[in-house]
Amino acid sequence: MHGSYFPELESGEIISFHGFLLVIIFVIATTAVLRRAWPGLIAPSLMKGLITGGILLGIWETCSFLGYLNPVFMPPPAKVFSNIVHLWNIGFIQPQIFFTLYRLVYAFILALLSAVTLAILIGYFSKYFSSIESIVNAFRVIPAPAWLSLSILWFGIGNASAIFIIWIGCFFPIFLNTLTGIGRAEQVQVETILTFGGNRFDVLTEVIFPSAYHHILTGARIGLGIGWITVVTAELVSVDIGAGLGWMISDSRILFDTTTVLSGIFLVGLLGLITDAVLRKFDGLVHGWS
Repeated sequence: MHGSYFPELESGEIISFHGFLLVIIFVIATTAVLRRAWPGLIAPSLMKGLITGGILLGIWETCSFLGYLNPVFMPPPAKVFSNIVHLWNIGFIQPQIFFTLYRLVYAFILALLSAVTLAILIGYFSKYFSSIESIVNAFRVIPAPAWLSLSILWFGIGNASAIFIIWIGCFFPIFLNTLTGIGRAEQVQVETILTFGGNRFDVLTEVIFPSAYHHILTGARIGLGIGWITVVTAELVSVDIGAGLGWMISDSRILFDTTTVLSGIFLVGLLGLITDAVLRKFDGLVHGWS
């Protein structure tokens, strides 16, 4: 269990109540100054999110300091953040982040490639593959966690089983959004390319992909969000001991280590925001393509 891997957090290593509030104020003030100096550097949504999050953390910390919250079930955020720094300094949390990101990215890329390919086959070559859509929709209503037991029987306990579950979670939003985007391609554009000597591959690259691009990106963002849900679920039951944030959360729950549970939850949320922000950066690529 994780308790044997790292020493307990000492009380002197936890940031004080006043120190934590000062850190919140410093972060918000620094971000505001940077935004004022370089408006394009900090998005307005990020600024609003920092202010809202800072206020909520300040209220949580104050309620904990005044004794309104049970520190066993709801430790103060200062202790949670101190615990993250502590686990980072002793080298415990980096492997958990790496294994979780590895499984998620691997499964997400597989889901993106397979979902877009299948959607093109069904939407663009509907004459030959339209019957597959009803089969895919039948599997779509089955939640990813329902496949856990079967995936363990098929792939055993390990990465393959976890990646399979994450792939299922990511696949269907990407598939459905891509199919919608392909269906909205302008038939006039298709006929124009064919009239001027283009082939079906030209139609695919010049009309279908640009038309479906935003839908694919939207599906990818939704799929990635569901992927973060399923990666934690998959790691709870289908990976070897000592690997992943999901395992860390589950193991800490068993040991009644609420601080580490909240540390894992916070890191999953933070990584989810970062990966979503990375996907949003691809939004501008369509302008140059179409």
